[in-house]
Amino acid sequence: MDINYILTLSLSIVIAVLLYYFVRYRQGKEIFIGLFHSFLWGMLSVAIVFVFQTIAYWYGLSSLTNLRRIIFYSFIVSGFGSEYGKYLVLRFYAFPKSNFYGPLDSITYSVMIALGFSFMSNVLYFTLPFYSKVDFFYANTMVIANVVFAIILGFFVGMAKSRENKFVDSMTGLFGAAFFHALYEFCFRTNDIKLLIFFSIGALIVVLLLFYKAIEINVEYKRIKKL
Repeated sequence: MDINYILTLSLSIVIAVLLYYFVRYRQGKEIFIGLFHSFLWGMLSVAIVFVFQTIAYWYGLSSLTNLRRIIFYSFIVSGFGSEYGKYLVLRFYAFPKSNFYGPLDSITYSVMIALGFSFMSNVLYFTLPFYSKVDFFYANTMVIANVVFAIILGFFVGMAKSRENKFVDSMTGLFGAAFFHALYEFCFRTNDIKLLIFFSIGALIVVLLLFYKAIEINVEYKRIKKL
């Protein structure tokens, strides 16, 4: 296999291992099983977007011949289809766990799910005959982009853990992540590099603010727990 394929597929695994050791330092070895299963479930969650893609293909909506088709495919098939699969794993596998307290824990699980998703997505991207040309820039940035979307999804689903209206928080995370995912796909499908740059800057600012807020909430939670 070409070195580019190996490096691209290794990226998700390397980040997942680094995340585990970082979290292990904070929470201990017992979190390993949960994170490992999250990675595996993230790989399986690709099936949801694959169903969306298959339906779009059956109805002739996968032929991106005009702007309306590109917008539909980017937002409904790629954006929502991808994030819905990851949301299901986060909400119904990770959310009920005893060590899932709030946004920071949710982000940790969400990122691991997204890394499993991006790993399997690239495996399929490199092997399925639907993709005649492989774009390694897209394949590599897709891994990082999915981490960004995972932070958005994870923050709001984590907020739902301690609030009564869990549905609103969960849907905010799902549709927020799907919107950013869709914009990312739209940039590549229209080959708009300038839009991709502005999108990347905006998305980075958003996730940094959310991550900072998640840390603040986690510190406050620990303070209250000690009282």
